[in-house]
Amino acid sequence: MQKIDIRWLWHKYKRAIISSAMCLLAVVLVAVISATSLNSSNVSKQEEVQTSSPTSITFVSPVKDGTLIKDYSNKTLKYNATLKQWEAHKAVDIKGPDGASVVAVADGEVLSVESNYLTGTVITIKHNDKLQTVYASLGEKVDVKMGDKVKSGQKIGVISTTAKNESSDGPHLHFEVLLDGVKVDPNLYLENSNK
Repeated sequence: MQKIDIRWLWHKYKRAIISSAMCLLAVVLVAVISATSLNSSNVSKQEEVQTSSPTSITFVSPVKDGTLIKDYSNKTLKYNATLKQWEAHKAVDIKGPDGASVVAVADGEVLSVESNYLTGTVITIKHNDKLQTVYASLGEKVDVKMGDKVKSGQKIGVISTTAKNESSDGPHLHFEVLLDGVKVDPNLYLENSNK
């Protein structure tokens, strides 16, 4: 078996090895800078949307006499007892008796009625070009369909436990507000922050 002289290989291919290492380092640096830049632009967009003044719409309470069990949290993590993990909670959870009515918080159009294992039955309503509301963990039978026009205070469904990702919270409404496609604090829109 022939021995390989490492020193000879190094001298012969030193430029190629150094050049390859520099190229690899440059690619890694570009990737890191791009990811950091993208992440910071997303954060600043969310902060810009979050701190901007809400549209002139004021919402009625989506659940009459409901009780807030988990508030909106963008930066402070909230514990999800069902999933046994800490997470941002970009919604408000409103508890009520199983079957309590859930109403549209403002006039709008039903964009979708969907169902999945984690969030249960979900209705999304568009209120204007910028603002949408999302109602999750509703009962399987709802009172609206995609394309329906709804009025403020109109019943759209009922509280349930269909959201399996929050099942340990019992019957409740998981309520989200999206401004320009970004989840924002519903308390900015709810009358006197009265859920």
